[in-house]
Amino acid sequence: MVPHCSSIPPPVSWAQRNDLVYVIIDVECKDIEQKVTENSFTFKGVNVLDASKKYEVTLNFLHAVEPEKVTSKNIGRCLEFTIPKKESGPYWPTLTTDKTKLHFLKANFAKWRDESDDEEGEYPKDNGMFGNLLNSPGGDWNNKFDDFNVDEDDDSDDNIPSLSQNDEDDEEGGEGDKKQ
Repeated sequence: MVPHCSSIPPPVSWAQRNDLVYVIIDVECKDIEQKVTENSFTFKGVNVLDASKKYEVTLNFLHAVEPEKVTSKNIGRCLEFTIPKKESGPYWPTLTTDKTKLHFLKANFAKWRDESDDEEGEYPKDNGMFGNLLNSPGGDWNNKFDDFNVDEDDDSDDNIPSLSQNDEDDEEGGEGDKKQ
């Protein structure tokens, strides 16, 4: 008897912008078949490392998309599909019409952009400790630390006491200067 290989859904992540949706198939596949209609996305593929793993998934979109404008990128370990929304506007609360949570579907926060992010305008949100130091208004690097007023001629460490006993002995002509 030959074992029957059934298909399983691949790990899928998604993100959205005001005018488009990203669907990312998070597994390296070959023999790829995909179909996008106005209301659905279908994907089939075979795992590159294990040909016995066959993937198949159909996502029924919450709202209509433009299938003729879909683009895709094979990024090596994943496939990224950029799918324009039919109508730009309010963000979708979920990707699919399914009432239950799909165990293989998750949000991709690296690509996610919220409605409030779109309204921020010219200066993007700081994504790191110093991410927008230079991008903020008045972002001249040379003027960021003007309040330090460091005078290079002033040697301010002249009056700092020594931290080790040997240094004090050397300064006073102590045991370090004695010849044995």
